[in-house]
Amino acid sequence: MSLFGEIVEPASRTIWEDWDDVLPESDDSKLQWQNKIEISQDIDTFYFIDGKYLNYFIDLQSQQLQLINEIKEANLRLYKIKLLNKYLCTIRDYDIVLSSEIVQLLEPYLESCKNVMTIQTIPISEYRSTQFHVQPCVIRGLYTSAIANKSEFEFPKLEQPNMISGVAAGVISLRERLDKNGIALICYMENTDDYQVEELQKLFDKLDLGSVYKPTINNVINSNLYI
Repeated sequence: MSLFGEIVEPASRTIWEDWDDVLPESDDSKLQWQNKIEISQDIDTFYFIDGKYLNYFIDLQSQQLQLINEIKEANLRLYKIKLLNKYLCTIRDYDIVLSSEIVQLLEPYLESCKNVMTIQTIPISEYRSTQFHVQPCVIRGLYTSAIANKSEFEFPKLEQPNMISGVAAGVISLRERLDKNGIALICYMENTDDYQVEELQKLFDKLDLGSVYKPTINNVINSNLYI
């Protein structure tokens, strides 16, 4: 007799079942902003800097930056660039499982601003391309459908099968769903050469972030970021 589609109880309760050792589910993570502040509805650009490597190059003591909020559990900080109507958000060493929750907390900012740009670094060894690249730094971009002039940024589109993940992916996906401008820049780098620092300097200058850029690599070279 076929038992396909039927529920059959085991002959003995000594047989282990999937549900026997199920532990009570822990409470969902409840990340929160440290401060309750009114969100500006007139943000020009929202920069999202993802990763330890890029964080080393942000001068967090710069007089141009004002810390306005943070989520300590996710190592996320939100700054306002004083002389510009722009915001800078940094994140590092976070649990990728919390990505969706973090994007939800960022959503009010992402909905109200005119432009959004994410920047992250990935080891160049993970870059997949049909072309051979000898340069130690390759920058690629993902653009939402609302971006009319991609040539303005001079960065080729990220090719398949390369992909991005985590909060940066959630941010750019949300902007696509909202049918608003959004750019995700991915910097594939070696991280052991002054050349990359030069490339980052050019990139930050182009994005009007030169005033908060700190060209130092000592801590980065001595780190175990990609081990």
